[in-house]
Amino acid sequence: MKGPNVFKLEHKMQHQMAYSSLMRKGSPSGIFFSGRTRLRSRCQPCRCERGYPGAPNSAIKHFDKKTDPFTNLRIFVDSANVTQWELCLSTNLFYGITTNPGILEKDGQRCTLSNLTRLCRIGEELGVREMQFQAWGDSAQSMVSVALDLFGMNPNLVVVKLPCTLEGFQAAALLRESAVRVTMTAMYTSSQVLLAQSVGAEYAAPYLGRMNDAYGNNQGYKEVVQMQRILTTQKARTRLLVASIRDAFTMASLAAEGCDTFTISPSVASKLFKVTYTLDAVEQFEAAARRMGAYDLQGSATTPTVHLHSHPHPAAAAAASSQ
Repeated sequence: MKGPNVFKLEHKMQHQMAYSSLMRKGSPSGIFFSGRTRLRSRCQPCRCERGYPGAPNSAIKHFDKKTDPFTNLRIFVDSANVTQWELCLSTNLFYGITTNPGILEKDGQRCTLSNLTRLCRIGEELGVREMQFQAWGDSAQSMVSVALDLFGMNPNLVVVKLPCTLEGFQAAALLRESAVRVTMTAMYTSSQVLLAQSVGAEYAAPYLGRMNDAYGNNQGYKEVVQMQRILTTQKARTRLLVASIRDAFTMASLAAEGCDTFTISPSVASKLFKVTYTLDAVEQFEAAARRMGAYDLQGSATTPTVHLHSHPHPAAAAAASSQ
């Protein structure tokens, strides 16, 4: 009797072989706009039209993850630093983690499937609800192949990022037919959000800071607001995942314009907790409490403050020691 791992491998190989055959029979230009029809042809060996190749449909949760019922807000940590993950996720304020090859390089992480699988496992142990990894490749076919491997690391957790290029959208159309959740990234113009919505992307990610650098005169901010208005007017299910945010004030301003999904660096995240006037007020509260006996050993149950991050999460400690 075949084990589940053998079934998954054979199933995935059937898809890849059929896909390669399909690409050879495609149009001479290599462009395949009718992703729905062709993907169904690709899946004929196993007669399945949906579901991640190699995993039963019953093993995959529906894409529509529910957030906290009190808010639609989702804030991601834009980092591949495991120590920063542990610090941010311990607050229970962050929905997930986003990465890309540039972030992996900056944080000293190898852009290999084995290392990304390790990071995915650490994120799951830390309680993250979503992790976003970017597929690489110079063609739609190569991006699809990498994306399937990335999604296969944990179909309930992983969202695959794809660039807003022709090849990226072609890959997204095929992947969405296999129930792979995707983020269209490196977005710079409001017209691109229409394409992301049309392809069924779960997220569309504009690079706010870089857009402001490229266009000047805060034009990037205005373009992001326009993107959000388009999605709101269209009643789209695609979320605008605003990236390249350089200060907390900008994030709050965009939230007032209707944006509810952001990814921020650990340095910007730390600033959310370091408002000078708030810290001054806390010092005054603590001084008053101390003067009024709150820390007296007699007649009080107060104990010294426990520092939440003095003992790192085991997964973060193991990752730090392996680097």
